[in-house]
Amino acid sequence: MVSRRAVVAVACASVAATALPFVTAADAAATPKGYPRAGCFDFKDPSGDAPALNADNPMSDPDLDILGVAFEKTAKDFKAFIKVNKLGAGPSASTDGHRYTVSFLFNGHVFSLAGSHFAHGSGAIRDGLASTGQAGHSTQLGVDIPSVTSTAAVSGRTSGNLGYKTSGLTLTWDTKNSWVVVSLPIADIQKYGGAKFTGTLQELAAFSANDLYAVSETSDTTEQGNSATYTGIWKVGANKCFITPKKR
Repeated sequence: MVSRRAVVAVACASVAATALPFVTAADAAATPKGYPRAGCFDFKDPSGDAPALNADNPMSDPDLDILGVAFEKTAKDFKAFIKVNKLGAGPSASTDGHRYTVSFLFNGHVFSLAGSHFAHGSGAIRDGLASTGQAGHSTQLGVDIPSVTSTAAVSGRTSGNLGYKTSGLTLTWDTKNSWVVVSLPIADIQKYGGAKFTGTLQELAAFSANDLYAVSETSDTTEQGNSATYTGIWKVGANKCFITPKKR
């Protein structure tokens, strides 16, 4: 498996192995229409394993604490529904923003679907830095982003070419129900991946991070022990957590 770490406004990630539907008391309530079935996840993650960035506040931050992720392929989009312990406007640590990312390997290309949300509206700082081409926007698709220690990354910072792509990627921050919903048009995956969106996604990952405008520091992942080695897989179109309409 390939090991990557999230450092520069780059979307790195980690995930847990596939799991059977997982139900906790917190997730027992019915979820909103269009969301996964209550308590059903493709990947699950234990509660209370999202340390805050501030060393003086080592307790788990519920705003960054991922409980599980469910994936869905619709007619037009690939979606990831990330269940958070208690999603807020921003983390409780001494940072304004949080950044959630989904990453996967498809047809030999690493896709990173990342988005940031800022409690005090300071996302303009990140977007301003993104205009240099050396950092991702508040909502940013990355494809084959080079490691920050690689020669390609150094060259990319000079040329403004670090794998950041224009796309229809969206993130929805549902603080009422504690979900982050990531949605990327399948057309974008096929365009940058060079193949029809079928088969199995490998090294599939989801993670939360404190957003420091140009740099993000990982807090929680859905990989066991928050490892940076990604083992998640998902068969495209499995949609196990979504109700399939009956044929008439």
